[in-house]
This record gives sequence, structure tokens and C-alpha cells, in this order.
Amino acid sequence: MSHLFGPVFQIAYVVEDVDAAIDHMVKTMGVGPFFLFPLPLQAEWLEVRGERVPADYDLLAAAALSYSGETMIELIQPGSAPSTYREFLDAGRRGVHHLGTVATDYDAQMAAARAAGIGVAAEGVLPISRFAYLDTDVLFPGTMVELIEMTQAMRDLFDGIKATANAWDGREPVRRI
Repeated sequence: MSHLFGPVFQIAYVVEDVDAAIDHMVKTMGVGPFFLFPLPLQAEWLEVRGERVPADYDLLAAAALSYSGETMIELIQPGSAPSTYREFLDAGRRGVHHLGTVATDYDAQMAAARAAGIGVAAEGVLPISRFAYLDTDVLFPGTMVELIEMTQAMRDLFDGIKATANAWDGREPVRRI
């Protein structure tokens, strides 16, 4: 558990091809099924590097979720627009992009991060949750932290995906949220 950002529950990978990444996770790791996000994201608002972006912003080409036990695995294929995901690939990086944490007090944790000089790479409000990508990798090379407000609607969505993954029989490896 992170005492600053809440418990880590998610490992998120940025990939060039989400279909190939799902295939690897399913066939090599035995993780699945993966649930594809409906795109474009229906964000109430989204900021990337402090700039408000339009609703049709090409943030994601594809994104998918599954679980391995209690750990969520997220696979992200960036869209063409500037983003933390696109920056990651353009810098020649591959693999783990961020760790997702369950915010225990989103507003207080965001204020504490800003007070500690941790930048916000992206932030937004989805219909069921607020989230922020904190620039923790600038301070020490590695991965970013995503602070996720765990509303009941978000918890219900994730619990449904986790239950399906834990009972998965290997069939129908790709599904839709």
C-alpha cells in the first residue's frame, strides 16, 4: 500500500498494439478475458499537461482491462494526440507505464501531491470517477502513479471484471464493457 496515494491495485502497460498485447497476456500469461473500453472516452473534462482538451481528443486507440487475482492488468494503445501514453512510446519506452491506486481521499491526496511538487500529467472526470496521472516518474525514473477515485459505480465495474476473470474458462478472450 502507498501511504501517500492509497493501495496499488493496477499495473498498466502502454503498448503499440493492444490486440497483440491481449494475445500475449492470454496465451503466454493465462490472463483474461480482457474487456475493451468504449471509445472515445465520455469524459466530462480532460486536461493533458494543464491544457483542457476537446471531447473528441484522440487520447486512446484502444484500452482493455482484466484481472490476475486481485491485480488489475490494463493495456493501453495510445491515440495520435499528445498524451502521457504517446510520450512514453515516443521516448522509446515500452511496458509498465503506471501503477493505479485507490484514492482514499482524492482531493486531499491531489493537494498533497501538488504541495510536494509532484506535477499532474493528466487529469479528468469520467461519468463514474475522477482520475489523475501524477508525474512521479520525473522525480525518480520508473512509472507514473494514477490516482483513481473509487466511486461505488467504479468499484462495481471493476468487481464485475474481476469476478469474470477469476471464473474465466479460457473462451471468449476479448469482450466489451
